[in-house]
Parts: sequence; structure tokens; C-alpha cells
Amino acid sequence: EAEIYLKLLPKGERDRSQQDMMPVIRRDLAGIAGATVSVLESGGFGGTTKPLQIYVFGDQIDELKRVSQQVLAVVRETPGAIEADSKMAEERPELRIDLRRELASDIGLGVGSLASTLRPALAGQKATSWEDPSGEQHDVIVRLPRSARVSEAQLAALPIASGYDPATGAPQIVRLGHVASFAATESPQQIDRRNMKRVALVEANFAGKALTEVSAGIEAGVKKIQFPTGYGVDLSGETEMFRETVGYILESMVLAIVFIYLVLASQFGSFQQPLAIMLSVPLSMVGVLLMLLATNTTFNLMSMIGLILLMGLVTKNAILLIDFANQGRERGLSRREALIDAGQIRLRPIVMTTLAMIFGMLPLALAIGAGAEFRAPLARAVIGGLITSTLLTLVVVPVVYTLLDDLGGKLRGHLTRGEREHAARLREKAQE
Repeated sequence: EAEIYLKLLPKGERDRSQQDMMPVIRRDLAGIAGATVSVLESGGFGGTTKPLQIYVFGDQIDELKRVSQQVLAVVRETPGAIEADSKMAEERPELRIDLRRELASDIGLGVGSLASTLRPALAGQKATSWEDPSGEQHDVIVRLPRSARVSEAQLAALPIASGYDPATGAPQIVRLGHVASFAATESPQQIDRRNMKRVALVEANFAGKALTEVSAGIEAGVKKIQFPTGYGVDLSGETEMFRETVGYILESMVLAIVFIYLVLASQFGSFQQPLAIMLSVPLSMVGVLLMLLATNTTFNLMSMIGLILLMGLVTKNAILLIDFANQGRERGLSRREALIDAGQIRLRPIVMTTLAMIFGMLPLALAIGAGAEFRAPLARAVIGGLITSTLLTLVVVPVVYTLLDDLGGKLRGHLTRGEREHAARLREKAQE
């Protein structure tokens, strides 16, 4: 297995992106006879790995191999999944040596002594080290020449020391073929363990569909497999990292909403006005989804980070509007007049700040520069959210503010009705 790293020219010196070139490279290299080609994006510190990783866990090697083949077939049939393979599917031939234990025990030969004899003969063993004239140390490995270990008959003729002759004290020699049997088999190239369980790794790449779509298709196909007791699958790779990150982002969004509400409630001295202000957050979601749809951008991690950024940006417009309306009501204006004045007077700063943020995000949204495709969804989500939130905030927030103010007045009236009735009875008794 060999890896070839291809470094692209700077973005300004080529007319095709990395995503455009990957299918072309797959097509051109697919005709190499006897080769399995996978085209991957360059990884980070962990190396280059396929994004879709499915761990099949179980105890028995043969059963684990069978189950992993079923999972591999599901992955290959899933739309969008490409270049799927399994580490257990690529087996290598091996010669298994089984010791005839009863016979070996009669002549005093154990498994340990057999292994200590075969290891230096076949795998090699360090005997000493040698220093060259330049002073560099080299290990001296003792090992049978390749020509003496290429056939089963040569291995069967290997001499094994099985003890000492009590009469002469000379070592007793027995041929390996007399005390062991040979069997040609195949074994997986790699057997891993994960969470204290033996696992087989099934890997795949994806193209033409989003990672979440391909992962969902694989999960749906895997659920149809009848796994034996003690066997199952775990999705890892980028799927696992994406789900963990989404969970953290959702927790951050919930905490951000709670803290924004608490801060606004303390600043405005009201529990209902922050609700009208925070209505601009869901209003921004309309623009986020429309912008991502218009630019053919997936709703990914960077888009979600853009949502967290939007929470602070879009509430700013509603805060300017509601705060100025409250000041007008304190000056004696009616609620309607205060809202109209707030909309007219605060329109200019709202539009100016919104345009400043939009134009500031525009170069990032256009994906200009190397690696900008990764960050572009953040800017596109922010721009779309700012546009719709600004337009809808000027209309929806005053309406909701009015409705909540009426609702609050009714609730206050209902809660203070008993006090007013008690005060009226006291006045009647005083007049009598």
C-alpha cells in the first residue's frame, strides 16, 4: 500500500477547485490494473483516513469476518458511499504450525522452546551490533537465508533441540515435521481492538451527497442485518465527530439563549419585552436557510457556528427598537406613537450597522482565497440571517411587542383585581 500526496497550485493559478479535481483523478486512475485507488483530502496530525469508518465488533474471527462482509456490502450499496473496503477482507496467506502436544511432551519439547527456535530462524533475532568506520552502530540479525525458508518441506526439516541425551549429554535433535503439522490458511491483515472488544474496520469515502445523508443511509442498511448475539457496529470517523460537535453547538445555543434572556430581562426590567426582542433569532433562521439553499451550501458545522454569532447580531436591532420605544413612552407618548417614532428614527442606525456587517462578511462568503470554502458557510449563514432579520424585525417585533404588552396588562389587571376590590370595600365602609 502506497500513498501519493498531490499538492495543488495556489487557488488563483488554477481554474478548478479541489472538489472538482477529485472525481477526475478517480476516473483517470481507475483503469490501473490490479490497483485499488482511493482519493482523499489531506489529513491533519492523525494522517489521511477515510471519513466514513464503521467498526464491527465481536469475539470470533470467522464470525466477525462474515458480519463485516455483510456491513461492507451495505456500505457499497449505499448511494454516495465510494471506495469502501474492509481490513479483514484483504487477507494474506499464512502457514500455520500446530504442535502435536502429546508427542512433543513425550520427548520433552514445549511450545515455548519451539517458538524460541522458530523465531530467530524465520523472523530473525539480534545477535550483536557492529560499528562501522564512521562510528555508526548497526544491528547484526541472525536469520535463515530466504532460499532455506520458502517451502513447507524446508520448514519441516528444521532441526529442533528437544533435550539432552542422559548418557552422552549431547542435545537430542528432532525434525520439526515429526512433532508438528502444517496447514496453509489465510488471516486478516489487521485485527484491532476498541473499547476492550475485537473489531473489524470498514472504511469508505463519500461523494455526490452530504456526509450526514450517507451516514443515515448506512445506518438504515445496517439495521436490516441480523447480527448474532454479541456482535454489532459503531459509526466512527467524521460521522462521530460531527455528531459530537453538533451536540456541543446545540448546548452552546441553548445556553446563549438563556443568558441573553436573563441579561435583557435585567436591563429592561421586564419578562415579556425580552421575548419580543429574541423573536428576531427565529426570524433570522428564514434567511439562513434561504441563503444556504441559494448558494448550494450544506448546513454544516461552520453554518451552526454562524447561528451562534447571529444570536448576538440580530438581537441588536430589536434592542435598539424596543429601547427607543420605551424611552418615548416614558416621555408621555402613546405606545403606537412610540413604536412609530422608534421605527423611523432607529431605521438608519439599524440599516447602517447591518450593511457594515454584511459587507464585512462578503469576501468570506465569496470564498476568495485558499481554504475559504471551509469558512464560507459561516459568512453565508450570517448574511442571510441579517437580511431577513432586519427586514422582518421592523415589522414583526413591534406587533409582538404590542401583543405582549396587552397580554401583560391583562395579567396585571387580573392579579390586582382582588386588591382593587378590597380597596373599594374599605372606601365604602369609611363613607358609611
